[in-house]
Amino acid sequence: MKLAPLKYKDYTWPSNPSNYTLRFEKNTAVHHYPYTNINEVDDTGMKPREVSGEGEFVGEGAYEEFKKLASIFYSKGPGPLIHPIWQIQQAVFTRLEVEQEPTPDYVKYYFSFIEHMPEVRVKEKKQTKTSSNNKSSKSQTKTKSKTYLVKRGDTMWNIAKRNGMSLQQLAKKNPQIKNPNLIYPGQKINL
Repeated sequence: MKLAPLKYKDYTWPSNPSNYTLRFEKNTAVHHYPYTNINEVDDTGMKPREVSGEGEFVGEGAYEEFKKLASIFYSKGPGPLIHPIWQIQQAVFTRLEVEQEPTPDYVKYYFSFIEHMPEVRVKEKKQTKTSSNNKSSKSQTKTKSKTYLVKRGDTMWNIAKRNGMSLQQLAKKNPQIKNPNLIYPGQKINL
């Protein structure tokens, strides 16, 4: 069976890499209760998928082909990754490694991509309240409630800073969070 070529942004591999690995992993939080032998593990959602592997450019122009791939690696931002087997819509090129000093006709390399999952930053809820007084109704002010969905690497402090408030103000808006040093990806934070 002949597979379609691997593509990323505007680069198409002249020959597919020899090995691929697709990694699925979950975010978990382990809670240890002091003075007990009890540990609790929470499943806090999926991490972005990772595609990694190794390949070789062989023959005349191998090093030039590797330089083309390296220039795509250095381009910023996510792009479409079209894998011959697995479909990941958008990905970030996170690793490009050469195993040995490349020669003009041979380059062995390793690579990895991480699925780009655009975060859902702020959700707004609009509520309209009406009251009637002597057969007339007047519309009251719409209230907007903003929330933030925690992603990997977030802290309460950096969320507060990005939203122009102090850690104390953010903690006050989130009484459900008992320990501001312990937040998990997928958790909702009131802003």
